[in-house]
Amino acid sequence: MSTKSQILATALELFSQNGFEKTSIREIAKTANISLGLLYNYFKGKDELLGAILKEGIEDIKHSFTFPTDDPDPLKTLLENIFHILHEKRQHWRLLHSIRMQNSIMKKYENEQEEIKAYILTELSLILEKMGYAQPLPEAILLFASIDGLAGHFLLNEKYPIYKMAALLLEKYKTHSYEQ
Repeated sequence: MSTKSQILATALELFSQNGFEKTSIREIAKTANISLGLLYNYFKGKDELLGAILKEGIEDIKHSFTFPTDDPDPLKTLLENIFHILHEKRQHWRLLHSIRMQNSIMKKYENEQEEIKAYILTELSLILEKMGYAQPLPEAILLFASIDGLAGHFLLNEKYPIYKMAALLLEKYKTHSYEQ
């Protein structure tokens, strides 16, 4: 693991355990077993570290929308991609979901959040438009809220039946008439 990756992994772990505000840059360096000076060679401070973690989350989101254009069930593929990432990077996504609720922190990343939200809604709208929805944007907003809610419940409770709920959500969209 590169030093930069080690710093990011340590910051992620400490931010998710102790909270962003309560984690010091010194604690990150000490836990990563590197000098404070070396840490500063890679990152200017905690805000830049958090920004890098958020950027990774944005890349995960974009990656979840990556599937063949001729995919027969892009919504199912999307949900599978999303829930795979949530399982694989649970600690990362728990941190990002908790940070989203902290306005003082998220103000710093407002532009990035608006950009990814617009991206998600555009991509969902395109999927729903192909499925024949007459008003794909309002439906995309509802679907986004549903997916976000499922993710949030899963991140808070490991026993949450996320796949069962995802199947119900897919069923709702499969029963939609493609010929409106």
